[in-house]
Amino acid sequence: MITTLQDTTASAIDKKMTEMRETFGANTIGRVLTLIIIATGDLEEPLEAAISASHEHPARVIVVDADPEAESSGLDAEIRVGRDAGAGEIVILRARGEIMSSLDTLVMALLLPDAPIVTWWPENAPSSPVHDVLGSMSQRRISDAAACESPVATLKRLRRGYASGDSDLAWSRLTRWRGLLASVFEVPPVSVPQRIEVSGAAENPSVVLMSAWLEHALGIEAEIVEPTGEGKDIPGVHGVRLHRADGIIELTRVSDEAIVMTLPGDDNRQHVTMPRRSLDELLAEELRRLDPDEVYGEVLASAFTGIDDFATYASGKPEPTDTVVADAAAVAEAAATDVAARLAEAQSERTVAHLVVTGGTVGTATAAALPAALSAAGVDAARLHLWWGDERYVDPDSDERNEVAVRKGLIEPLLAAGLLPRNVHAMPSPADGMSLDEAAAWYGQQLDAAGGDEPFRTRGRAFFDVLLLGVGPDGHVASLFPEHPDQQQAGASAIPVTDSPKPPASRISLTWPVLNSARHVGLLVAGEEKAEAVAAGHGEIAPWTIPASAVRGLESTTWYLDKAAASQLAEG
Repeated sequence: MITTLQDTTASAIDKKMTEMRETFGANTIGRVLTLIIIATGDLEEPLEAAISASHEHPARVIVVDADPEAESSGLDAEIRVGRDAGAGEIVILRARGEIMSSLDTLVMALLLPDAPIVTWWPENAPSSPVHDVLGSMSQRRISDAAACESPVATLKRLRRGYASGDSDLAWSRLTRWRGLLASVFEVPPVSVPQRIEVSGAAENPSVVLMSAWLEHALGIEAEIVEPTGEGKDIPGVHGVRLHRADGIIELTRVSDEAIVMTLPGDDNRQHVTMPRRSLDELLAEELRRLDPDEVYGEVLASAFTGIDDFATYASGKPEPTDTVVADAAAVAEAAATDVAARLAEAQSERTVAHLVVTGGTVGTATAAALPAALSAAGVDAARLHLWWGDERYVDPDSDERNEVAVRKGLIEPLLAAGLLPRNVHAMPSPADGMSLDEAAAWYGQQLDAAGGDEPFRTRGRAFFDVLLLGVGPDGHVASLFPEHPDQQQAGASAIPVTDSPKPPASRISLTWPVLNSARHVGLLVAGEEKAEAVAAGHGEIAPWTIPASAVRGLESTTWYLDKAAASQLAEG
């Protein structure tokens, strides 16, 4: 039975589901979990997998099919029970426009009581699943790096944001491989291999994880080699060779159904039936064990070196340059002119341009100078996105909010020039009904949604085109303060900052890897009271003590200074 609801609400959906169960004679007693599917592409394949897996794991399946670019806001729903939902029940939520800002509230009303929650991203894995608004309420979070545009880059991002309870289908695809390898490893005489080779495409995430697992388990470097011979075009792991003193143990996939195994001293090629697993089989395995897969976390950490020194995000990039002008007003004009030129160039190369604005006296003045500069440079306001590097977690109309400071000077003129309201990505306030933690998670989700499955890159490509930052007298940028423990949270894209040394105490801030994911960075500083911080920021990259030193653009970084702020710089 399938029912559709137009322009509905979560409570109306829940009521209709109850009516349908009563009419159809179904119940929820046998449901063992709630599976939330975040759809960003074709719904059919993940839905079919969920229906198939429901025969082993009866579940309420909630599919979130969101369209944040829709001109109107609203919610449509499709409810399936009985034969059309397998052994569970399915709710497809089609959210449009601003309703995207309350997905967690929307889903909350539909969760099964006292049952585990699993969130699955069939495509477009978030930068940190546990910090995602929906992922944060889940006991298990499943991604699929292989379905993302940049699989290995996605794995790196997942490693950075890993938390117990995360898993990836690239790892699940190795379950049978790992079992077979564990068996052949015990073939006498048991000995540690001298060399390990994993054949497969180096950009395939399962190949990367297989290599990392063998290295982690055996303590020997595993080399990834290009596949050759029979079955070389089959995706995923093509083969594994363990070079031992007595010969080579070799496993090679020759078809979608079989592996050929060769053992030392045995010339007979043994065929082992090991079919490639379907999506529903992979999902069923993940739902079979909801306890944390700690081995996956260990292997992910083994595959990619963690970054403990946040100076790494800024290092190896072009050295900053200085633009020194007479006073604060001149700083704002110079910065606005340069920013407009950068954004015009970005729009000539790409569909849209992304600008991060900042607060403070100079930041607000720069924002006020931008509309005229953007118009003169030919920037299309309709193809511009505005973001914030940080925000004070106070009432939405408080003068302390960075967004309030630039409403009249920047946002309102750009809206009149064609800027789309949905492209103004202001950070939440307490009035949005979120806790500070939830608000930070929500903003990170918006960044992920706007960037698709592109991870925030501190090398190569970038997400933001221009990022503007003010600098405090203590050298802080955004809301990352010197020697403050919150600045060391790098797993999420946006973080809650508590006990800020500068009031107000509660804030939201972008993190080091995200701040370092801009093509061009502009630091806006005026006043003699900041001269010492400016001089320190020009020195060694030291995020813990001098945050201003630790943000660099992939293509350029410019300090826009008045003469007073530049007064302690050495003349070059």
